[in-house]
Amino acid sequence: EMCIRDSLVGYWKLDGDFTDSSGNGNDGTLFGGATYSDSVPDTLGGGQSVEFDGTPGTYGSINDGTGGLAITETPSYTISMWVKGDGTIDNVDDRIFSEATSTNNNPLFNMGTRNNGADGVADVYVRNGQAYGHEFSNGQPFDGTWRHIAWVDNDGLLDLYIDGEFDRQFDYSIVPSFTPDTTTIGGILRATDCCNFTGNIDELAIWDEALSEDVIASLADGSFSPGGPQAVSYTHLRAHETVLDLVCRLLL
Repeated sequence: EMCIRDSLVGYWKLDGDFTDSSGNGNDGTLFGGATYSDSVPDTLGGGQSVEFDGTPGTYGSINDGTGGLAITETPSYTISMWVKGDGTIDNVDDRIFSEATSTNNNPLFNMGTRNNGADGVADVYVRNGQAYGHEFSNGQPFDGTWRHIAWVDNDGLLDLYIDGEFDRQFDYSIVPSFTPDTTTIGGILRATDCCNFTGNIDELAIWDEALSEDVIASLADGSFSPGGPQAVSYTHLRAHETVLDLVCRLLL
């Protein structure tokens, strides 16, 4: 399983806890009005998700108080998750994923809902002195139903995928890099929290490499799981190919 395990930073099923199932120990903690819900994407077939009520103090923090993940400082990485929220209801400029610093309110990396709440697009905002954004997706993943969102970031060139299909590229390479010490879902955490998301998040996974379009499509259609080869559908196997061969082929 080296081809997948080497790059998997964390995998959070969010089935009743915020434990990292990758084995890397990057566990999370929920705060405020974040609870576990039986609402999950049909593709996943069961389990639970985290439901965020959008009130101040509500978010989930990975490696809380110990530096977060600082994944956005990595030259190439991929983030995958399922989301359910309405961008026009209680979601003005709210965030599904954020990295920031606890000592300076300026540096930010954010993915979330449109900053004026006018529709269901995804909103990318990155800042460290210079700012990029608010820039918006073409599609509208925040439509009140379960949607898959993933992005692949290569040195500030961010490719966004919605439901396994490429949406658009965001070029925030003008923004100087920074070292975040908070990594959150459902809101931003600096010295205090803000921009608290109303809705559900499920099946969060992060890799420290750029995954292929095929893998992202397979994550969205449920034929591949961040958990590894055991979750891959046998219908995708080619002649004389093992499940591990399939996983490595998708990742390359």
